[in-house]
Amino acid sequence: MYPLLEVKTGANTMKRVTLELGGKSPTVVLDDADFQAVMPLVLHAEFLNSGQACVAGTRILVPRGRLAEFERVAEQAVSQIQPGDPRNADTDIGPMVSQKQWERVQRYIRTGQEEGARLLAGGEGRPEGLHVGWFVKPTIFTDAHNRMRIAREETFGPVLTIIPYDDDADAISIANDTDYGLSALVLGKSSERCLNIARQIDSGRVLINTLAHEPRVPFGGFKHSGLGREMGKWGMSAYLEPKTLITYDLLT
Repeated sequence: MYPLLEVKTGANTMKRVTLELGGKSPTVVLDDADFQAVMPLVLHAEFLNSGQACVAGTRILVPRGRLAEFERVAEQAVSQIQPGDPRNADTDIGPMVSQKQWERVQRYIRTGQEEGARLLAGGEGRPEGLHVGWFVKPTIFTDAHNRMRIAREETFGPVLTIIPYDDDADAISIANDTDYGLSALVLGKSSERCLNIARQIDSGRVLINTLAHEPRVPFGGFKHSGLGREMGKWGMSAYLEPKTLITYDLLT
């Protein structure tokens, strides 16, 4: 609603706008990755701000040949995630912003099961011991594919979807098969291979083995993830108009 209002208001007065919209960001885990080492990045990419982030890495692309191994590591790691009061130092995931958002996330969790994805962790309802507040269980689906709604639509909650792939080309194809293109994450041991894959992902930002944010570089999305760029000189240039002076010296 608000992006459309911004566009309309800007159009009425011929103002330029920058839109940072939704995302369904892929985390591509390569077959040479150390799953124990990269799992904190995998989970933090999604559970940041309780999953209520446009850049959240909601789709986890995992090599099919190591899927069972990844599931074991992920299930064990997510069992250590602590939902609760965000004012407590040991809390990892806080509540949803509203009852409406909590109900939306619950619907997606039900939808994932109805679509045939297997629930690896979490599920519907509040986490154990939390009887009030709009808390969601940290949830992971697996045995998913990229046509499922949980793989295509922005959940905006702590819900991960594991999608297996066959080779690097398949991983790139799945990563790009989305209406969005805001952020992506590539995890692997070979810097050259990670960089090669990152270059082929259609996303305004691709992180490699890090979740660090750099405010001096442009930030924004492709496709339905938005218009324009924020940060650095790119964030300023979008609102500037060049002026051209052309002169011709007449010879006397």
